[in-house]
Amino acid sequence: MARLVDKYWGVLRRFKPAYHLYNFTQKKLLVRNKALYAKWGLKKSIYAPLSSSDFKGAQFSEHAKDTPWSDRATSIQGKPGWENLKPQIQNSLSETWVDSGFAILKGYFDSTFIDAVNMEVEQLMESKEIDFNYSGRKIMFAYRKGQRLGEIAFDKGICDALDYLMGKQMKPFQSINFEMSSEQRAHSDSIHMTTFPAGYMAAAWVALEDIGPDQGPLQYYPSSHKLDYILNDTFDHGGSSVLLGENAYLHYEEHIQKLIRDKALQPVTLHVKKGDVFLWHGNLLHGAIKMNDRSLTRKSMVVHYFSPEVICYHELTQRPALIELDKTK
Repeated sequence: MARLVDKYWGVLRRFKPAYHLYNFTQKKLLVRNKALYAKWGLKKSIYAPLSSSDFKGAQFSEHAKDTPWSDRATSIQGKPGWENLKPQIQNSLSETWVDSGFAILKGYFDSTFIDAVNMEVEQLMESKEIDFNYSGRKIMFAYRKGQRLGEIAFDKGICDALDYLMGKQMKPFQSINFEMSSEQRAHSDSIHMTTFPAGYMAAAWVALEDIGPDQGPLQYYPSSHKLDYILNDTFDHGGSSVLLGENAYLHYEEHIQKLIRDKALQPVTLHVKKGDVFLWHGNLLHGAIKMNDRSLTRKSMVVHYFSPEVICYHELTQRPALIELDKTK
């Protein structure tokens, strides 16, 4: 009986009309899309499935060029607002953002503050206000539950930097806290968190302890952000007009591995100290390597940012994003 339930639940999770019905219960979060759809010329119900295929055609071609100015820049300096960024952020962005798609802020958060963040996570876990998701490795949206976690997500220096890079206001959409490495294979966040026009998503990853080679550290591919976005029409996801593809993400991962081989991309492993921050472009390929010692933790937190000024959705699962526009910031 359990196997039968699992079988049909798996199919239901892939059934697009089920998401359509669920979206009707989320009107409060989706109603803002009416104005955005009109702005960008998308004639579609705000409750309907949404993917990159909906933005094909001549009517979207000019809009599609409205990508972040920093994606087209040869120098990251000189735009209004540069003078307001912290010197550390200016230096890091100048060194690596345009050519490599990331910036490393060493010692950005002090050790005492990070200790308080870790204590807050423990307290929220004990009180059952947060918990691991179904994968057992990720704590989702904790920034909405803890003061110090929120201070990371809404850090003025980080938010100012992302606003500057995108040329639009960016807001936290999601946070994920890790106790252990995700050991996730290389991917681009744009397959999960997507925008039209493309590129208005970025992330900030914070080391909540020193992280070395045995803890399953992050691994990234410099300059991979310049590659074409890998979306559902780029690989065989196995879906249809009614069903999402079975094992679609596995097919995506395999496509990325082939891309890495074909382009001879070379990874860099990120060894960091507590309080370091890694900013990355939404199309930068990254993942986490296998843990050599499973008795070790890899405490960290990532915050993903969207611009509420563009259409935000989830390409792989073909759903409009449910964005809670927090009043902070």
